[in-house]
Amino acid sequence: MKLNKYILMASALLMGAAAYADDFDDFGSFGDDGADSAASKIEVNGSAETEIRAYVDTSDKEDKDGADKVEMDVTPSASIDLSYSGNKSDISLTLKIDEDTIKNHPEDVIDEAVLRGYFGNLTLEAGKMKVVWGKGDKLHVLDNFNADDYSDFIIPDYLDRRISTPMVRAVYSLPFANMNLEGVYTPLLPVDRFASDGRWTPAQVNALTGAVTEAAKNKVADAFTRYTSATATAGTLKALGADAQAAETAYKTAMMTAAAQEAAGANWSGMTETQKAQAVADCMANYDAIMATQKTTIETGLRTAGMGAYIDNLKVAAETYAVACKETGFTADDIEDEVKAAGTEYMLALENANTLSANPDVIYPDLWTLKYGQFGGRATWTLGQVDMGISYYNGWYKQPSFNAEKLDSFLNAYLANGSVSEEDKFLAYDKKQTFGLEASSVIWHFNVRGEFAYNLTDDVDGTDPWVHNNSIAWLGGFDIDLPFWNANLNVQETGSFILHGDECDDFAADVDYNSKGYTNNKLVCNITTSFLNDKLAPEVTVMYGIERGDLVVMPKLAFKPDQNLTLTASGMIINCADEDSEFYGWRKNSFASLTAEYAF
Repeated sequence: MKLNKYILMASALLMGAAAYADDFDDFGSFGDDGADSAASKIEVNGSAETEIRAYVDTSDKEDKDGADKVEMDVTPSASIDLSYSGNKSDISLTLKIDEDTIKNHPEDVIDEAVLRGYFGNLTLEAGKMKVVWGKGDKLHVLDNFNADDYSDFIIPDYLDRRISTPMVRAVYSLPFANMNLEGVYTPLLPVDRFASDGRWTPAQVNALTGAVTEAAKNKVADAFTRYTSATATAGTLKALGADAQAAETAYKTAMMTAAAQEAAGANWSGMTETQKAQAVADCMANYDAIMATQKTTIETGLRTAGMGAYIDNLKVAAETYAVACKETGFTADDIEDEVKAAGTEYMLALENANTLSANPDVIYPDLWTLKYGQFGGRATWTLGQVDMGISYYNGWYKQPSFNAEKLDSFLNAYLANGSVSEEDKFLAYDKKQTFGLEASSVIWHFNVRGEFAYNLTDDVDGTDPWVHNNSIAWLGGFDIDLPFWNANLNVQETGSFILHGDECDDFAADVDYNSKGYTNNKLVCNITTSFLNDKLAPEVTVMYGIERGDLVVMPKLAFKPDQNLTLTASGMIINCADEDSEFYGWRKNSFASLTAEYAF
């Protein structure tokens, strides 16, 4: 159903744009001339590749034999790009084919499908798209519309990680200062994806899954305990009730016999058994009247006659039963209702817990509502040698916040009913507005660039622990062509600062709390070279987390024996300062890989 909605949304946006692109009929009459003309404008490109990746874990001290572990992954993939250009419009389609996409995200087989119409200075676009805002080079703090797919960590290229979404975009070019005005709207909210199992599952996902699973198990265990306790209590109360009933029957029989003896006087011993039985029956018939006037006298007579055990047994049995009823809150008559209710609760909890385990996505908000739409505007222009811009984004964070206060009520509702309202869910995507500045220029031989963002949320004061605080984020860097080996050096620093961090320190469950502090800076360096007329291209990317102490090194060597075939040897080395490092959960995921790609 979700896939169908996704396709319908993208199709509606495409058809809406097509209504304006009035000359998108060059396929026109499919006569010989029209067919040749259309065919000449269609471009087909694509690629196919296979990667063999070996993970080498040399730090696992729990191996029984102490040997290094090597895990192999073989991942084939392919992509196809189709494009067609008309006089005032064009269309492009990109298909992505790999195992993860087909199995888990079939809607993304269509990676992009974009229709453009050109109307003088106005360009309209609609479809399933990726839009990039900001002057950074594969690093951004202003690029908010598309989410990221981190299921393979940060290994894929930036654009390959981005998740396309149906949207419309308008760009108007003004005839001065190279100014462009841009507006974007998408009715959907794509959110960041993470691996749910395997090597690249984030520690946060494991912690969340563990917390929910453990809490659900405890709820089921509590329901089972209630059921077994009710069953045991029922057995106890029934036994005590039966004892009290037996004692009462014996007591009444003794009382009636004593009453009949008193009524018959000295003649009792001379009476036949039939006469005695009749006398007792007569007393039984007048039990209430006799007990109202003679109970004390008859009980005294019973004790004198040595039959006081009936009285004592009745008192002990009745008192024991009464105490048990008071302690349990039930009687032998209504405990069966509790047993049935507890059994029903346990069976529902067990069934719904299994459903929750099989489909953990139910804990996330339903994003298929217009509430989660996104929109924004951007203006870029050139002033002298400086390209600059301002932007505004109104949308949502792409990763959910965790509200610990709602976890218990969520599980109570879900385990009892198998469903919950959106308000009951303990995960939420926080609203945010981003005000951005960006600029780039050439200073001497340096291409410099920068971005700055102010993120405004609903927790301006920082006092709501379940909502992101306001924050600022930045990016600055440069690249320069080096005078040897056709080398290029690219250096960028990106960071963020959470405002009102002191409020987060008061509550460790705050969504922004971090033991390392409230700044998070990363330095990223990339150097590329080429030899043999660009047939051999070495490259190294290094990322260092300044506060968290993460170090990621990604070397790569590409060899291109012809223009279509590329053979690449690459790898990744991950090192973390301590267990509070950002990438600590992936510290054992260093790998080496070989990739063969054929492009056409």
